[in-house]
Amino acid sequence: MQNLLTWYQEQTTSAKLRFDPAQQRLVEELNQFLSNFASLNFITRLWRKDHKLGYYIYGDVGRGKSMIMNAMYQYTDVKRKTRLHFHEFMHETHEKLAKMVNVDDPLAVIAKELKEQFDIIYLDEMHVSDIATAMIMKRLLESLFANKIYIVTSSNYHPDGLWPNGLMRERFLPAIEVLKDRLNVVSLNSDQDYRLINTSINQLFVVQQADSHTALDKIFTAINLDNHQQQNSVIEICTREIPTIKSGSDIIWFDFSVICGNMRSQLDYLELVKQFNWFIISDVFLLTAEKKDVARRFTWLIDILYDSSSKLALSSTVPIHNIYAQGDFANEFERTISRLEEMQTQEYLQKKLTVKPC
Repeated sequence: MQNLLTWYQEQTTSAKLRFDPAQQRLVEELNQFLSNFASLNFITRLWRKDHKLGYYIYGDVGRGKSMIMNAMYQYTDVKRKTRLHFHEFMHETHEKLAKMVNVDDPLAVIAKELKEQFDIIYLDEMHVSDIATAMIMKRLLESLFANKIYIVTSSNYHPDGLWPNGLMRERFLPAIEVLKDRLNVVSLNSDQDYRLINTSINQLFVVQQADSHTALDKIFTAINLDNHQQQNSVIEICTREIPTIKSGSDIIWFDFSVICGNMRSQLDYLELVKQFNWFIISDVFLLTAEKKDVARRFTWLIDILYDSSSKLALSSTVPIHNIYAQGDFANEFERTISRLEEMQTQEYLQKKLTVKPC
């Protein structure tokens, strides 16, 4: 029977993937973990005294973390499993908390409910970017592990690098210690960013062109085949109105200053990808160090579009690599650039939408 390791060997032998020794070492370790995990039943897993309950896989962008996690989830031979983007998981957690009034230790209740459904949870792209999440992380993690829920997560950062300049970070540090204590922390170090190998780039990004609006309008018309559209209207998301340039049945067009400006949040973006497959963003501009909040919101938006396989066209007054080159989140923004590059490829555009519709 095929497992994670034989899958990787098959992919590299057939040249579907380039062999990478760092990936091979990680796959071997994870394959052993999956073998041990599958050998346990619900009762033995519940009473097993293993201190480590999963993996925290970190490394630079484009090194294959998501690909390996995709395959790992596929070859996790249990039914009680789920996989979510970290943003989505925390969004659902905050929604549950908001409904639990006068409940003692609500995070423990949430973890118990999750245990009734799942033995293992896969969380893509752990990245703490808001104080509400930072403040509940320790108790949430403790509650999940107390219920013997295994966690496998990926991140671009070592646990020590999470929430680096965040408000009241000292109160988040215990959550970092829980991650390091209860998960196997492993690094995927590779010299190659595999996203840069693909050169099938499409003309969806209009950079430093005077007629950018016309170019984007042609893209909108090409995608919006049923010709149903609204122009200079608004859309209500999370009880707030957001101005739009155009919208169709499956495509929506925003000005960059609007969609990444004040009052926007991850919740807005999570709701939008449930309603639209295609997004157009016009007039992206140079973000100076003082525009770090706009850069952060742009990163949230691209993460959510990418993880849902949503499609993107945009115009920019500056080269993509120069949008946010200096500032508190400049290193983090490299992931956003890498994802923008991949989102232009034919391979990405052929991906099916992964978000659940409304």
